[in-house]
Amino acid sequence: MFIKTFKTSKAELIVLLIGLICFIATLWYICTPKSGTAKTSSGASSVNQFLVNAQTASDREQFLSQFGWEIDSDPIEAREVTIPADFGEVYADYNEMQKTLGFDLTEYKGCRVKKWVYAVTNYPGIPHNVNATLLIRDGQVIGGDISSTGGQKFTHSLLMPADRTQQEKKQVSAGDK
Repeated sequence: MFIKTFKTSKAELIVLLIGLICFIATLWYICTPKSGTAKTSSGASSVNQFLVNAQTASDREQFLSQFGWEIDSDPIEAREVTIPADFGEVYADYNEMQKTLGFDLTEYKGCRVKKWVYAVTNYPGIPHNVNATLLIRDGQVIGGDISSTGGQKFTHSLLMPADRTQQEKKQVSAGDK
């Protein structure tokens, strides 16, 4: 039987501890949002003037109400999903849609997030089969969409249809300059 012992000094232990702390800090930095969010005076985060706090069911309902959406308070779905590490064409297009509201999912590639799906009760002209999906990380909305599960299938940003038309006009006119 062999016995191996190690003798370390206090200085070596301190260096090892500092290295471990640096490693943990680096991991934390990599997996936290770096841009697009700002803290308001109340401490809530915002993206492009929208509050993105989503810690509670009430917060998620309030977030969607900023866009004019009314929802059933009980979620249809709540589960963890992983943002793909490599975006294919479909996810790249989805991310472009997110960017119209100031979200960017590239910061979360490979990260696990919570997906909440709610039934929308006030979609213009479509009373049923419309859902609001929110992607949430660390209690903050990082993306989302409105989609139809009925006959007329669609997916668009969280903006109300009238708001989307106004935003698209602004983007076109800004592109013409």
